Amino acid sequence: MPELQRLRRKCKCRLFAYISLRLIMLWVLHKFKCTMKNSWICLALLVAQFAFGQSTIETNAWLKLGHKSSLSEAWSLTTSGQYRSGFGMSNDQWLTELDFKKSVNKKWDIGTELRHYVVFDRKGGIQGNFQRARVQFSAERHINLPVGKAHIRYAVQQRQVLTGSGNNKFTARIRGEFDLPIKNFAWDPTFGVEYLASGDPDFDRSLRLGVSTGDKIAGKKLSFGYFFQRDLTNAGLHAHVLQSGIRF
Repeated sequence: MPELQRLRRKCKCRLFAYISLRLIMLWVLHKFKCTMKNSWICLALLVAQFAFGQSTIETNAWLKLGHKSSLSEAWSLTTSGQYRSGFGMSNDQWLTELDFKKSVNKKWDIGTELRHYVVFDRKGGIQGNFQRARVQFSAERHINLPVGKAHIRYAVQQRQVLTGSGNNKFTARIRGEFDLPIKNFAWDPTFGVEYLASGDPDFDRSLRLGVSTGDKIAGKKLSFGYFFQRDLTNAGLHAHVLQSGIRF
């Protein structure tokens, strides 16, 4: 009975968030009237309208706190913690991350990312706090365009289940991003698309479409973003993910 009441409360919160977001999107579209000057805003909102119109199950919110330090002229280290709140079938998670990056030249970066997960499983018969670990290797190409800048990232990662249920998973990823500069506007948007493919035993395939922005305020980097993840194998869940972050 308590589990049923908790699910009902989650459904009500999700319905309220869904209706509020739709109303805000429609109001902003009307306010800006989709002129060429504000076309990027309209594009982002239309993508979000399309995504929220789908029969998805998951809605997640991610909050990240981090600190970036320079190790040398070429190397940097970002340490961060991220809380991922799930409002559907997913469990809440806490992630601790070390992200090492090296600037090879003006066109290429390489990186190694170490991540530890704590999964707060409060669903089903076996509940508890379970742990996972992940290592990721990446290479990213930066391309200057006549208008804006493009980034293409190639990455492979291995996730290990340390405690609890689930499968170990190897995943390959490719991500494309486009930074759109806007005159006299500090919060330039970045549009992105990413394809993820995992190997045995899951063979998951998914696609992410998103938009993000960020700026420095009082010496701190604030960032906000949204992406829609589409499960291409129909074996998992589609997801709306709202992201926010502060980097010191």
